[in-house]
This record gives sequence, C-alpha cells and structure tokens, in this order.
Amino acid sequence: MLKIKTLLFAVSMIPFVLNAQNLLKNGDAEKNLETWENNQIQISNANPHSGKNCFEMLGNWVTNSQIIAIDPLKSYKLSGWVKNTDTKKRTVYLSLMPLDANKERIKCENVNSIANTETELAEACRAEDTVIKIKDANNWKFSENKLDLIAFNILNDYKDLPNFNISGGVVIKAEIKNTIWELTLDKPCGKTYPAGTKVRQHQYASGFIYPVYQHEFNSADWKELTGEIKGMSKFGAGGNQFWAGTKYVQVIIGGMIYFDDIKFEEQKGF
Repeated sequence: MLKIKTLLFAVSMIPFVLNAQNLLKNGDAEKNLETWENNQIQISNANPHSGKNCFEMLGNWVTNSQIIAIDPLKSYKLSGWVKNTDTKKRTVYLSLMPLDANKERIKCENVNSIANTETELAEACRAEDTVIKIKDANNWKFSENKLDLIAFNILNDYKDLPNFNISGGVVIKAEIKNTIWELTLDKPCGKTYPAGTKVRQHQYASGFIYPVYQHEFNSADWKELTGEIKGMSKFGAGGNQFWAGTKYVQVIIGGMIYFDDIKFEEQKGF
C-alpha cells in the first residue's frame, strides 16, 4: 500500500497540460478566411492537415485580426502545422505582434534599449533638428548597419518601456566636440525637448516576437512547429518572452506556405 501511495504522489507531482484552450479563432480554416487578412491568403482543400480546408499563403506574411489578451505571468504555446507550396526553401515563422494596453502596436525600437547608455540632452532639441547634442555617448554601441535611435523622456530601470518617444531618424554619425557628443540623424528628429531631458540609445531589431522561426524550411509533408512564450522582458526584443508593456497580441504567420491547425494556448501545469 505504501508503494502505491508513493507512486501516486510521484505522478501527481509531474506537471502536465490539461484541456488547453486554443485562444485563436479559426486557426484550422474551417470558417474560411474569417479573422484572416484575405489579400495575402486563400483557402485550399487540397490535402489539408485536418478537416476540409487549410490556408495557402499568397504573400510573405499574413496577420490574424483577432486581438488576444495575455497574462505575462503565464506560459503560452504557439504551434501549427505547415508545409511548402513549392520546392523552394522558405523562412517560416509563427509569431506574435505585441500590443500595449491601448491596443497600439509595440515595435522593436520601442523596447530594444541598449544597457548603460542613459544620459541627458546637452542642449534643447527641436523637431526639425538633425544634430542632437548629448552629454555622454561613451557607452553607446553604434551599429554598422545604421540601426541606432534616440529614445527621449526615459525613466530609471526601464519603466518608460515601451517608449514611443523615438527619434524620427537613425544616427549616421557620432562625434565628440568639446566634451559634448553630437549625433547626426539621417532625418529630422521629430521631437522637441529641453536641455536636461533624459535619453538612451535604442536600436531597430526584428519586427515581431518569434517563438517559432525556421530558416530554409522545405517539406512537402505536414510538419508541426511549436514554440513557448513565458514571462515579460524588462527590455529588449527577444523571441520567447513578451516585450515590455505587452497586454495583447495578434498572431502573424510568415513563409509562403500552407498552414493549418494554428493554436495559441495557455499552458496550465498542475
């Protein structure tokens, strides 16, 4: 009897997922194009993974219009079945577009901060300015691909993220003159702030949250792709955490593929 009780206790301690609910509507194409953009996608009934239909992509990516509320303290799984529409190798992704509490899109540059680059404006800037003067850029790491931006009105410990006060242009030149750093933008700043305004370096990065990303995917048969998203990052635009400020998401599929049975599920471990 003791052995049986011990075994039952051990089994009860194993985490598992019970009756996970798919939070995404019409991920299986059985309601035709409902909730999906119809200019980059069409319905196909040629050998679907399940049911009568599957989706066939006509462009590189497609968005599901459903806005799904998330809890960043919980874990989610994004999954789906995919196969190629031709013999070419494709970059395939199942991704999430993050939205804030106002259901406004959070772009990578709104959260992709570079650590230890906090400083202040040495002089006031105007919306038409293309040269921004800051006190210290010694810790700024300027990219060769000109991806660097200035975030204004920052707060300590990244509490301003997502920050929508981003310079209208990227930094194309940085030089120090008489202890003051001059950052030259390729376009007008688009912002007006007084001297002393706190700023930091941000960078462009990938466009969405990518829990599933496969390069050179090539399969004539259905294959399941899965990825997990858990927790919220303090800053940065990673692929397996919700970005700072995320309250809602939309599902994005990419890759010029057939896809079917897309699921976005909260993982409930017991």
